[in-house]
Amino acid sequence: MSTLAEEIVGILARRRGDRRHLLAADEVDAILEDLKVPASATKAIPVPLRVARIHFSGTKLLKPTHPDAHGRDAIEVTEGAYHNQTSITGAAEDDISILFGDEPDEVQTSEDEDASPIRLVPVPFSFQWRPQAGVNGIGSGRNLRGKSTILNVLMWSLTGRCARFQDDIKQWIQHVEVDWTVGPERLQVTFDSRDGHATGQVVKLGDVGVPDRPHVLGEFDGDDFGTVMGSLMMPRLHLEHIPVWTNTQKRMHAWPAYSSAFVVRANQLDPIVGNEQTLGIRMMQMFVGTEWAPAQAAATTARRGMEAEQSSAAAKAIAAGDAVRQNRLNAQQTVDAVKEKVAALPAEDSDLKTVLNLSTRASELARQVHLLEGKLIAQAELADTARQQLRAAKARRHTKHETALATRFFHRMRPSVCPRCAAEVTAERQAAEPTKHECSVCTSSLNLEALESDVIVAASVPTAVTSALMTGAITADTGDDGPIDEIEAATAALSAAEQRTTILQQQIRDLATQRDTAAAEAEASRGRLRAAESRRTLEIELARAEGALDALTQSSDPTLIDPVDPVRAAVAGAAEQILQKWVKDEQDPLLKLISTDVERLADSFGASNLSRVRLNGAASMSMLKGARTVTYTDLTEGEKLRVKIATAIALVKHGYANNIGRHPGLLVLDSPAAEEMPEADLATMVEALQAVAQEAEMQIFVATRNAGPLVALLPAASRVVAEGDNYVW
Repeated sequence: MSTLAEEIVGILARRRGDRRHLLAADEVDAILEDLKVPASATKAIPVPLRVARIHFSGTKLLKPTHPDAHGRDAIEVTEGAYHNQTSITGAAEDDISILFGDEPDEVQTSEDEDASPIRLVPVPFSFQWRPQAGVNGIGSGRNLRGKSTILNVLMWSLTGRCARFQDDIKQWIQHVEVDWTVGPERLQVTFDSRDGHATGQVVKLGDVGVPDRPHVLGEFDGDDFGTVMGSLMMPRLHLEHIPVWTNTQKRMHAWPAYSSAFVVRANQLDPIVGNEQTLGIRMMQMFVGTEWAPAQAAATTARRGMEAEQSSAAAKAIAAGDAVRQNRLNAQQTVDAVKEKVAALPAEDSDLKTVLNLSTRASELARQVHLLEGKLIAQAELADTARQQLRAAKARRHTKHETALATRFFHRMRPSVCPRCAAEVTAERQAAEPTKHECSVCTSSLNLEALESDVIVAASVPTAVTSALMTGAITADTGDDGPIDEIEAATAALSAAEQRTTILQQQIRDLATQRDTAAAEAEASRGRLRAAESRRTLEIELARAEGALDALTQSSDPTLIDPVDPVRAAVAGAAEQILQKWVKDEQDPLLKLISTDVERLADSFGASNLSRVRLNGAASMSMLKGARTVTYTDLTEGEKLRVKIATAIALVKHGYANNIGRHPGLLVLDSPAAEEMPEADLATMVEALQAVAQEAEMQIFVATRNAGPLVALLPAASRVVAEGDNYVW
């Protein structure tokens, strides 16, 4: 029976007001164990983590104009080529097949890249350093001189990740060795690298102060590097997995989250503790964690998991209820729609015999119409023929009449000149025609008989022509048009044909009307027959829809079933409440001291306008900036940097001083002077770090471009400084 269980029993009793139905303490312990909530405090035992040696080597590829390339031969390198794993240090500089991989998978170029080779100078390098306990500095006179690379190599060997390397640096580095001391053990992480892909092993060299007895603890190749380091470091540093409930599931944060809290970078200042936004509280508890902090994290995660289950179940019940109601609505809409279709059908019914009779009558009438249309076509042709004959008779009579008139006209003409030679036709010659019997124009002999009839025609003209001219002349004189029997007959025939055509057209119209009426009645009868069939189909469909609606109406809405045992939920909630209080009671006094130190250190780092700093248990901070209350997120980047470093120092210091922290005492500060920190403030920071490192037995790395304070305050063994334009490695 644990103390936590007894407290939970007591708080549940106060909630229910009846102790007879409460769980026993041993039952509560069983529930806590099932929920993976520790029922006892976890004593913090900080295990020191230190860097004993760092070594990395490889080959730089420099432009021929670079000072370090002076006196060395250049080689042609295809853009995008990767280093071969073979070390370049001992290779001939003109042996490109050794220096660079020439297989297809060792050259990566895009289609847009210029594949022409470039000339670079391979310059081998090898860096080695044995950092000391306390503060270690890495400085240079200018930026981009390799300071951050040393820190990145350290963290690469510790975390198994190299995300912060520039591409060219990853290509240059080919071999890494870092010796660590973890508590009493000495470990060596050694690996070869090809463009950031690490292949190597972790070896236990032995205990501190004992001769080397190498023993391989783990091997890695690429992505499993981080997994291997986490599995080896977590138990050795006595670090528990951090349970956190996200929006939908439980997640366990482990080595990447812890190791990220060892580094403070000038370009990554949020949150105030660590580098994971969702883990600020857990990271702070790692620095100054109380004995009950792991149990509180587990209880909070268990309670949130149950709430998530309940929320999920409630959402499913709501969705199921909505689905049932929607199904009811859909069923009612289906019934209504079928009823509307039935109501829209005609009330009268029809049978097949009626449809057939009406169809037969319509077909017979259509046949009769067709016959009459044939007769109409024939009669129309007869009328056209009569019409043409009448037109021809009239044309013949008109032509004859015009010919007679023309003949009479021309025979009575008295030309004055010859139409051919224009010789004058004299009056004497015209007067002599009756006596000389000659034409006054052509002097041809005239037909005397025709002349007597006042027809002038040459004697040489054939008799038939002469007779016709004489007859036409007589007709023209008398105005007699001759017999008109032919025209009358044609007119009578045309009138009879048109009358018969009119009669046929009327008969066709009457029969067509009867035909269309019969066809419409047949189609209406067929529609009523189809409607009767549709009615039977819809009645069956309506019966089914009404049956489905009845079934849904009689069923009840889904009932919410709580998937969480209320007893377990009550235990988890009570445990979280109790543990939050215990953690707060332990942390609050210490957080006041830490807040005082943060304010003092931040002021010494140059943030002199900040006062009344308050760091709370939620890993958030408030303070006065001038006379106005602000939070950490309201500060400028330079103020954030100073406050974050001060907070990390104060947390580690008090965690060690009170023996409650789990921080291993390794702290990396990358470019703290990047946010315009004066050299005097940096010197104050280095002195403060030295004081903390002595008090808390820490190992701190500071990389900065302001190398002056490092040279002035740190011993030679504790610093690597490149002055002027020189490079650190």
